[in-house]
Amino acid sequence: MAQLNPSKADHLIGKRIQMRRKEVGLTADQLSEKIGISQQQLLRYERGDNKINISHLMLIAQALETPLNWFFLDCCSKATLTNDELKARYDYHWQQFDHQQRQAVVNFLDLLSASYQKQQGK
Repeated sequence: MAQLNPSKADHLIGKRIQMRRKEVGLTADQLSEKIGISQQQLLRYERGDNKINISHLMLIAQALETPLNWFFLDCCSKATLTNDELKARYDYHWQQFDHQQRQAVVNFLDLLSASYQKQQGK
């Protein structure tokens, strides 16, 4: 069987896998065990050395409690949005959220702000 070379998309998806895995506090060994692949294979996915198997990506998304499409955001992003466009998208989503989801968004924004302040040394 012919070996397919990984693409830029595989590299970008791998970076998102690694980022999300670290956000939820899992080691590569823990995540690989959860989805039934070797740690080495997971690390090859994260580095973008191997094309990612969609079945594995689905398992990774489930294990990391992350929507599947989140892993593709860097691959499919269009031109940078203006502040007005970002605000319109935020407003649209805000209206769709229930109270619990709105609270989660505010908590996330608080964490993001605190992280930024820490990086800036404030």
